[in-house]
Amino acid sequence: MDVKNAFLHGELDKEIYMEQPKGFQSKIHPEYVCKLKKALYGLKQAPKEWYGKIGEFLIQNGFKVDPSDSSLFVKSKEGRLAIVLVYVDDLIITGDNTEEIRRIRENLSIRFQMKEFGELKHFLGLEVERMKDGIFLGQQKYAKDLLQRYGMLDCKPITTPMDPNVRLQEDEGKNLEDVTMYQRMVGNISYSVGVVSRYMSNPKKPHLDAVRRILRYVKGTINLGILYKKTKE
Repeated sequence: MDVKNAFLHGELDKEIYMEQPKGFQSKIHPEYVCKLKKALYGLKQAPKEWYGKIGEFLIQNGFKVDPSDSSLFVKSKEGRLAIVLVYVDDLIITGDNTEEIRRIRENLSIRFQMKEFGELKHFLGLEVERMKDGIFLGQQKYAKDLLQRYGMLDCKPITTPMDPNVRLQEDEGKNLEDVTMYQRMVGNISYSVGVVSRYMSNPKKPHLDAVRRILRYVKGTINLGILYKKTKE
């Protein structure tokens, strides 16, 4: 489910002022400013205030914040679960308590303007595919988009993300003309990233080669993912 105009639901816990919006300035008092009654999109505090609002609503409906993840809300009743995962204005609702799931969907739609998207297929770069023997999670589209962005969609795939024989050094190699490309590439990819991210401030040509190798590894693993198998339990 998706919450329409989520940030506009946030209540402010302090006084915040803004300039009069263009086209709506007062001719009598052009020097006045506006005092906000509610959060606005673009306001630094808006995501926090919205999280407070949706969190308060779910807790009032019997959900508890999971101690390992503040965006995960769980309601347990007679050994059955209803789960709501909140990511800004996107909600994933799951569990084995169908009655509770139906109730929270109805209550959300009464309290907020909601849009239903049906069964989960995409979420934050993850693709969800329902198969005969379970649920498959992959990132094929994300990986392809990443390779295409850096001109490596047709590169030769490789089986390991790093060459164990290469030892990267801080000052070795030719300076790069555009260090931002290196920083963006590293920001998109993980253990290997821990190594190459040490050189974010002043990357050299060997560092870029190491990042390109990671992308070649991504090319060779595009179709891999995690299969959560169905069991009797």
